[in-house]
Amino acid sequence: MQTFWNFVTDFGDTAVTLPLAAVTVVFLLISRWSRAALFFALSLAGCGLAIGLVKLTLESCGRPLLHTDITNPSGHAAVSTAVYGALATLFARNASIERRWIPAAGGAILLTGITASRIVLDTHSPAEVVIGLLIGLAALAAFYRALTMSALVKFQSRWLAIAALVVVATMHGTRWPIEEVVRDIARLIRHTVPSCA
Repeated sequence: MQTFWNFVTDFGDTAVTLPLAAVTVVFLLISRWSRAALFFALSLAGCGLAIGLVKLTLESCGRPLLHTDITNPSGHAAVSTAVYGALATLFARNASIERRWIPAAGGAILLTGITASRIVLDTHSPAEVVIGLLIGLAALAAFYRALTMSALVKFQSRWLAIAALVVVATMHGTRWPIEEVVRDIARLIRHTVPSCA
């Protein structure tokens, strides 16, 4: 069963989500929907910055803050929500009204699996997953709001879907050491900030 949950959680690794985001931005630019590309890039950057700052704030002193056990909010939950949620939004907006539920349901199922996997694998507490999820939802809401305020540009969603599947198939199972980088920065802060002593 653990093999299954590791398989699911790998869909949320930055080794998958960041290349997927890059391909999406390039595709939107090629499709001449530069506003959507910009909105997506900005919302994802905001998501990454927010989860990174929260992780550093909670991990830097090497002990729980605010008398809670929350020390490492889920980056998988945050970034996956921002990336897969944005893709589901793009596909839904490009689909006919009667088919818009398909990408929405697909995105919801995938995100439910990724967030659940972080708890089942004991990588994060439920509260840490919820914090990551909320950060990702805030980024997704910002992207959705910006997108609805701009003119809809029709694009070849089939080609974006194919490109996304190629990226996921190629990168799935690869893991990038972003979490280790955050921990290294947190350790550096811990040894240089007097209040952490």
